[in-house]
Amino acid sequence: MNRLFIFLFVFLSFLTTAQTSKNELNSKTYKELLTAFAEAENNFDLQKKYADAYLLKARKEKKDLRIAKGYYMMSNIHNFYDAIKYLDSVTIYAEKESNDKFPMVAYYERARKLDALRDFKLAIENYIKAENWAKKNNDLDYIFRARLAIAIIKSEDIGEIEEALELYKQCYSFYKKNKEKEVRYFNSYVSTIFAIADAHRALHQLDSASYYNRLGYRASIEFKNERLKGFFVLNEGATQCLKSNYKTAIDSLDKALPVMIEYDEKMNQIASYYYYAKSYTGLKKIDKVVKYYEKVDSVYKELEYITPEFVHGYHYLIKYYRENGNKEKQLYYLNTLMSIDSIFQINYKELTKKFKKEYDIPNLMREKEEIIEGLHEDKKSNYGIMTVLGVIVIISLFLVIQQIQQKKVYKKRFESLMQTKEEGDNIGNEIEVISKIKDNNLNIVEETANSILKQLAAFEKKKQFLKPNISLNNIAQDFGTNPKYLSTIINTKKEKSFVHYINDLRIDYIVSELKNNVQIRKYTIKAIAEEVGFNNAEAFSNAFFKRTGIKPSYFVKKLQEG
Repeated sequence: MNRLFIFLFVFLSFLTTAQTSKNELNSKTYKELLTAFAEAENNFDLQKKYADAYLLKARKEKKDLRIAKGYYMMSNIHNFYDAIKYLDSVTIYAEKESNDKFPMVAYYERARKLDALRDFKLAIENYIKAENWAKKNNDLDYIFRARLAIAIIKSEDIGEIEEALELYKQCYSFYKKNKEKEVRYFNSYVSTIFAIADAHRALHQLDSASYYNRLGYRASIEFKNERLKGFFVLNEGATQCLKSNYKTAIDSLDKALPVMIEYDEKMNQIASYYYYAKSYTGLKKIDKVVKYYEKVDSVYKELEYITPEFVHGYHYLIKYYRENGNKEKQLYYLNTLMSIDSIFQINYKELTKKFKKEYDIPNLMREKEEIIEGLHEDKKSNYGIMTVLGVIVIISLFLVIQQIQQKKVYKKRFESLMQTKEEGDNIGNEIEVISKIKDNNLNIVEETANSILKQLAAFEKKKQFLKPNISLNNIAQDFGTNPKYLSTIINTKKEKSFVHYINDLRIDYIVSELKNNVQIRKYTIKAIAEEVGFNNAEAFSNAFFKRTGIKPSYFVKKLQEG
């Protein structure tokens, strides 16, 4: 939550803080209140006291820049809607003082929150304002943060790929020049290469897509990031498919899919299955085409999300089952396709026009009516169909009963979660209760193993697992050890993989936060995911379900019901 706040006060030394009376707060200097606020990260009640004291002091002294800073502190401890209002006040008071940095950060933060709320038009407007202030301040970092954010919205959310590509290339040039300065710049460099490759592929500029896929593949090896490397292999597989090099495409997909499964990248699993189907279409292996398009549907049903790129498979399956006389499956995929269209009308306004043009929804509705009518005619003349329908009714009843039972299971899991001891009760004392390794069979020096365990306890206590894009290599570097030792300790002592270890810490934390913090329940699932370090809502939802047995949307809903 306080990433950008810490950026503003990086030169301040932290002070030890405790529960403070109003008189003590009033006697503190601005600097003391700022550092105390930063030190109290994740303690919202304490942070609010410091922010209130800072803002009250600034108002009494009528210092506009101080007032702006006070409002910025408030924006960091409120939900998205309230935070946007506080950030409005930041810009008003900061601009009175002609301060170039504060309006820049406020507009950028406001844009990020609007982006999470899917208000893309206003988000872009605020990113542009942030960039304009960054230019006044000659802050290249924020200039390209804003441009990259705008490019992502244009390419992923509103379908303006050509405009996005131009922005991606500008960002690429900047991060290429600066990638050696900071790890995050190298990460942005590799991610931008992927965005460029993906945009070229979407525009069917296939040689350019392959060039950037190769470039990104080499960079991800240098960055030692298997997940990103898998992305480039997958993207090149899709590119080779579009080039009609079907066997080469399948070879790349064979290498990429296990990575997507390992990292639980459901959307990229859909992409893998889709381009398998497209490749086997080119090779005229119809059984495999049907198999992989149906796999696309199975992952979609689990994920409940799909992008316009991957809906062609439903059109193929409808036609295939129509030609093979399987009206039930034809109707099933017709209903699914029409359901997807209704989702697109909400989330993809521009792309919906293209979707309607290609798939002609009114014709699909007529086809659906014809299928249902045909099924009724068949039922009149064929008692066998009656038997099938009877089975379908029984199955439907079974599914209804199963759904009722599932709701009961979910309710029990929710009640169990509500009775679980708070995550914070254990993490805070873990350093004191940790037991030293005596029966060391890990092939690691005992002193080193115990040092890693202590550092892991401190890592958990400080909630460093909330940082985004953390990796085994990064943590090992911070601990002053090697990734193999760290992985061995986590696998043996935590009895889980590194990815599951981090995910479980994050989920335990957010469960506790949701139970105790009414404001955070108002966030979108995407916003909650970002709050605990996940890159997207999909990965967060999957991790939440694995840990708790229920989906985060269900958990939040039950909490709101009280």
